[in-house]
Amino acid sequence: MAQVGKTYFIIGANRGIGFNLAKSYSEENPHNVVLATARNVECATELQNLAKQNKNVFIVQLDIADSNSIDKLDAQISTLTDGIDVFISNAGVANAYTTVFDAPKKKIYKFLLKRETRKVIFISTAGASITGFFPVSSSAYGQSKAALNYSVKELSFELEPENFIVVAVHPGTVSIDLGTTGISQLKKNRPELAETLDSLVISPNESISGLKKLFDSLEKKHNGFFWSYDGSEIPF
Repeated sequence: MAQVGKTYFIIGANRGIGFNLAKSYSEENPHNVVLATARNVECATELQNLAKQNKNVFIVQLDIADSNSIDKLDAQISTLTDGIDVFISNAGVANAYTTVFDAPKKKIYKFLLKRETRKVIFISTAGASITGFFPVSSSAYGQSKAALNYSVKELSFELEPENFIVVAVHPGTVSIDLGTTGISQLKKNRPELAETLDSLVISPNESISGLKKLFDSLEKKHNGFFWSYDGSEIPF
């Protein structure tokens, strides 16, 4: 039986979690198609090398803060695939007084509709949980991710009739540059919690392994929830 692959669209794939997901999905199955975005393609040398080594990786230029970049997205995707199975976003959500779905930057929607998988995954953080608030202040980071979680909840409701699965996901506190920088700053602010904070750090491999297992297991009943990389539910 021929091996079947899926098409993954990963925002922010030039570094960190996004890059490691792109690498893992491309290497685990040659029939997977990975559309990996970067704001500055020329500077994304590690991603360029991955695309050279794995012919199923395609780099897409995208800066979600640049409307001209977004306008060019449709043409880029159309030359590479007719549909997307799994959309993974490491970025924020536009602010609007319309429904989330009616926000003007829904370029990926029509490609997701062409597949039955229809998984939309937003990378969040456990630090955005209000119910499970941890006694450290991450300020704008936690606040922005809490806003993202609210948008995820809205979007899950809006797209549920079309059998979408929309979730927020905590990838763990990963030992990559952004994660370790954040932990270092939090330890400066709350030195008495240093040992606890250090105990939360996991390797990129542990995070990616857990995330992929979680993504594969997502079903319609999981729509609209906040999940950890280890498969446990996080309270909003």
